[in-house]
Amino acid sequence: MEYSAIALVCIVGLLAYREISALKREIRSQEKRLDQLAKLTGHGDLSSHLVPDEIKEQAIQLKRAGKEVEAVKKIREETQMDLVEAKEYVDRLV
Repeated sequence: MEYSAIALVCIVGLLAYREISALKREIRSQEKRLDQLAKLTGHGDLSSHLVPDEIKEQAIQLKRAGKEVEAVKKIREETQMDLVEAKEYVDRLV
């Protein structure tokens, strides 16, 4: 009896995890589409990846100081970029 209850809880947990993962993927896909639409319509300031000038300047200063990891972390905190996108953004900074 106890084992069947534990197995049931595990199965429900796995199904919930799978559903949450699928929803997260869908949200990321929709965000990318919205960002593309914002750029195409001339509303780049509505993009979820817009980096405010002061944050961009802080990231540049961190990069120049040799603290590239902290610069990436700062960009990720302020935008909805994932790790790879934030790293590529910091790499492109002067």
